[in-house]
Amino acid sequence: MKLSAATFVARDVDALAGFYGAALGLAETVDDSPRYRELEGGGVRVGFAFTGAYELLGLQDDAEVSGLRSFLTFEVPEADMAEAVAQAVGQGAALVKAPYRTHFGALLAVLRDPEGNAFRLVGGAA
Repeated sequence: MKLSAATFVARDVDALAGFYGAALGLAETVDDSPRYRELEGGGVRVGFAFTGAYELLGLQDDAEVSGLRSFLTFEVPEADMAEAVAQAVGQGAALVKAPYRTHFGALLAVLRDPEGNAFRLVGGAA
């Protein structure tokens, strides 16, 4: 088994998909705007679905759940961390925590996308 995709329910599918494409250089693989768009990066797809997806999936009773419940982590070459953070912020991300060394020794930055979803950038080998 492998994770094939993670999907955000978005208030504005086009804007959020556009943000991740521009901020992180993810390539678009599906464009069913305004209902769904999908980007790919490193073998994992990131989807952006319209709010009507809750009803389509039979999840409308839970659609009022709010708050920070998950986040995605994107690996960038450690040498490019400052540039990657600046690119994301330049596209509308909010920097929550500047790059720092975790207790595991990884270089990590925490940001929020334009709809408030948290995501992380982690430094990897070049």
